[in-house]
Amino acid sequence: MEFTTGDKVEVRSPDSSEEGIYYISASVVRSLPNAHRYTVSYPSNSNNLSETVDAARVRPLPPPFSSSSFRLHDCVDALLDGAWWPCVVVGPGSSTVEVCFPLRRQVVTFTSSQLRPHLEWLSHHWVLPQDQNQDIPNSIFDNGAEVEVAQLNDHLSPRLPSAWFPATVTKCIWDNYYLVNYSHVTTQEVVHLNHLRPCPCRASAVSFCINEPVEAFYQSGWHPGTVLKVFEGPVPKYAVLLPHLDKEMDFKQLHLRPRFDWLHDSWVPSSQKNPDAKIKFTKGMPVEVSSDEEGFKGAWFGATIIGPVGTSFCVEYHKLRTDDETALLQETIDPSHIRPVPPEIHCGPDPLRLLEEVDAYYNDAWWTGLVSKVVGKNRYVVYFRQWKEETEFEHDELRPHYDWVGGRWVRASLALEL
Repeated sequence: MEFTTGDKVEVRSPDSSEEGIYYISASVVRSLPNAHRYTVSYPSNSNNLSETVDAARVRPLPPPFSSSSFRLHDCVDALLDGAWWPCVVVGPGSSTVEVCFPLRRQVVTFTSSQLRPHLEWLSHHWVLPQDQNQDIPNSIFDNGAEVEVAQLNDHLSPRLPSAWFPATVTKCIWDNYYLVNYSHVTTQEVVHLNHLRPCPCRASAVSFCINEPVEAFYQSGWHPGTVLKVFEGPVPKYAVLLPHLDKEMDFKQLHLRPRFDWLHDSWVPSSQKNPDAKIKFTKGMPVEVSSDEEGFKGAWFGATIIGPVGTSFCVEYHKLRTDDETALLQETIDPSHIRPVPPEIHCGPDPLRLLEEVDAYYNDAWWTGLVSKVVGKNRYVVYFRQWKEETEFEHDELRPHYDWVGGRWVRASLALEL
C-alpha cells in the first residue's frame, strides 16, 4: 500500500527498542517511492517533529471500533505518552481496565477510552491477534510446556535475571506473549518470550567444587551463586554465596544444580565455569567414542584410552575388531568425540516409563531412543528417530540417557522434584 502527502498514518518504533514496540500517529509529508521511504511529521507534542522512515514501518490508521468492552487476556493498545503500546488485559472493568506490559513486567490501570483492540497490518489487511496465532508454528513453549521465568533485577541496566522460577505455559496469547502458571506459588503472569527459558537438563548426582558457579533453589526459585565451602559428611552440604540476595547460605546437594545459560536455543555452560571441570583423559581410562561416519552417527562405542597422540588419543575398542578379526581395533580419535563412561551403566530395577529417553545396546554400541511401548515385564520397544524404526529390548539392554555437557553428566528426561 502506498501513501501520498497528507495521509494520516501510524509509524512503528524500531524493533530494537528496549521498551518494546509502539505506534505513533503521524502525517505523510513526502513520499520517496524509489527509496521505499516516507518523510512523516508527528504531532507538536512529540519529541521528534519529523523524520524519514522505511516504508515497512508505516501503516494506515486502524479502523474505528464501537465496543469498549475488553475481556481477560485480550490484546489491546494503550495510549501512553502520545504513543500506542501493545499490552494484555489482566483486570477487565466497565470504566477502568488493568493491563500488563509483558516486556516491562508492569501492570497499569487505564480508562476504557485510552484503550483500543490490538490489530496487525499484514498483507494489506487488518488481522486480529487470535487469527495470527493460527500460523504460529509449534515451539518449545507450546501449551503445557514446563519452563522457567526470569525474575528481573530492577537495580541493573539493562534489567537482568536475578533468579528463575519454575512454571508451566498455559496459553500463547499473541506473538511473544505467554500466560504462565508458577509451579510453587499460586499465581499466574503474562510474560514476554525474552523472559522465558525451558527447564534446564537435570544433572546427575555430582559433587561441587569451591568457586564453582551453581544455582540454588530458595524461596521457590533458582538463584545464581558460587560455592564457598564444602562440608564433608554422609549428606553433602555446601555454603553458597547468593550475590543478588547478598546472602551466604548452606544448601544440601539436592537443592543445587550446575549453572547453564540458555543461548541461541541451546544450553551452554556458564561463562564462569570451573576450569577444573574439564575431563582429563589418561592411559587405561574407560571411555565412550562417537563417530561422524555415515551409519554410525549417534552411536557411542566402549573403548579404553591407550595414550595421547599429539592433541588426539589412541583408543582400543572393547567390541570392534580389525578386518581380519585377529585383534581389537585401535584408532586415533579427536577429543571432541571422546567422553567418560556415563554414571549408570544399566537401568535400575524400576520399570521404565513411556517416552522415557534411554540408550539401547545394539550392534556393539549405545544408541539413543525413546521408550514407545511397554511390552511386558522387563521388555520394551524403543523408537529410534534417525532410522524412524522400533526395536524390542530387554531391560538390561537399556540404560538412562545422559549427555556430557560442560564437564558434567546431565539428564534431560528427568525433572527435579522439590
